[in-house]
Amino acid sequence: MSDEQERSPQEIAQQLHHIAQNALKEKGIPNFYMNGFISGVGLGDAYLLLQTNGKTTAVVNMTLSTPKTLANNLITTIQGIEGKLEQETLTLQQFQEKITE
Repeated sequence: MSDEQERSPQEIAQQLHHIAQNALKEKGIPNFYMNGFISGVGLGDAYLLLQTNGKTTAVVNMTLSTPKTLANNLITTIQGIEGKLEQETLTLQQFQEKITE
């Protein structure tokens, strides 16, 4: 059995958290803030335009399986936080609807 198969999901999550924390502190890694995005699909790949106040600040290209995996991961993460806070996080569309009522 490989080391990956012997590790518990909690151990893997802890290692990924450690990797993320180190990356957030690392100098030289691009860091972006976004409050909007445009996503789409080209010929076999997907793209994500990161936007801040309507201005595109970065372009991310990825294989089709990457954004699907990312979406699933983000939904699981947000649902976990919402469960702990007992409060739903609004989408940008929901937020826009509420402020324009």
